[in-house]
Amino acid sequence: MEEVKTSKDWYDSIPKDWKLVIMDPDGWDRKNFEYSFNEEKITKEEFKKRIFYSTITANRETIDKLTNF
Repeated sequence: MEEVKTSKDWYDSIPKDWKLVIMDPDGWDRKNFEYSFNEEKITKEEFKKRIFYSTITANRETIDKLTNF
């Protein structure tokens, strides 16, 4: 069974030196962002999909690293 966590937990597990910042969370439910990001349990693959649908800033190498995260 795949591990599930909240998006906040997945986000917090990303190494700080990647400098990944979600600028515009398009990948999450904007109308219910609090639940979508902080309470809803999702897989790592779903989290990565949501990150890629969002506007982010990061180190140049982070996108490659995130693909293998």
